[in-house]
Amino acid sequence: MSDDIFSQLFNLFNNDDGDVNWNLASQINNHINKKAEESFLLSNSELNYEEIFRAIQLNNQSLDTPFEDIENLQILNPKEYGNWFLDSVKHFDFSNLNIANSSPINLAGAQSSLIGMQLGNISGFLSKNTWGLSHFGVVLPSSKSLAINKLNFESRITKFEVDDKEATMALMALEFIALSLGKYNAPFLFILEQMQKSNESLIESLGEMKPDLDPTNFSNPEEMFSNMPELNNFNFDSIFDSIFAPLSFYRQVIKSTTKDFLNYIDLSVIDLVTDLDLVGTNEIISDFEKKISNYDEKSKGFINYLIESESEYSILDVMSNIDLIPSSSEIEDPISWAARTSLPPI
Repeated sequence: MSDDIFSQLFNLFNNDDGDVNWNLASQINNHINKKAEESFLLSNSELNYEEIFRAIQLNNQSLDTPFEDIENLQILNPKEYGNWFLDSVKHFDFSNLNIANSSPINLAGAQSSLIGMQLGNISGFLSKNTWGLSHFGVVLPSSKSLAINKLNFESRITKFEVDDKEATMALMALEFIALSLGKYNAPFLFILEQMQKSNESLIESLGEMKPDLDPTNFSNPEEMFSNMPELNNFNFDSIFDSIFAPLSFYRQVIKSTTKDFLNYIDLSVIDLVTDLDLVGTNEIISDFEKKISNYDEKSKGFINYLIESESEYSILDVMSNIDLIPSSSEIEDPISWAARTSLPPI
């Protein structure tokens, strides 16, 4: 099988190479970020990222209970960042995602490729449009390298009238905490659950294409590529629509944890660089950002509820158990979450 994305898609429905077609996921990410390397060369930051990262490492090592040991820093262009994202989730068990078995057409052999398509779209979307993990509150499971999505990271820093080094310190600390919290893998497992549900729309679209699904009907692989609706006009909301509130909750957990972790800079800078309402990014994700930020105050309220009610579950307990992650309605009404998790209300 050829390594290029068109041949990957051409062979999509005759391929099953394990739980996830990681090669296809990477090719889709690379395709979404095909212009990233050219723009990366134009970046000319004078900040010493390694020096700032080392200061954060030393701060972590000074804690009584340090966070995860992150060994090194990687400064990446968007395409590389997307592939780093994919590498960080490879250890997950994807075998329980049964997205093809309920299909109205025979897609059983395409299970791994359908998952690969979704993960490739997710990594491509995040790497092209976000400054990092803390942007949308995506808590990644595992990596010994802290990756900085350099172009978007630097673009974020320059949008504020604060000291560049202080803004960089705040953003890098947020990324450090977001990656460290990845040891609590319930948040990403929750995302995977939503990914499985989102495939209903993808399967429906493929079902409508049924007469054209036979690869022998295409004169070249690019025709199949052009007929994949999710790839050409990926609706990120279809995956995350039900977890805008939980993503907001993850962001607030990252923010509040970072404030406790990094107490030697003005903490208002952390609020500034994470505020999705202050500085628009681009039209593609502005609506996505708005939907998440709409839950910010409610997410803060949920965290305050945990503290003020002296809940038996800490914030990190919630992050470590998929059954404790609050739904949208529960973030708005913490008492209902308490009832579901057998907590006595205040």
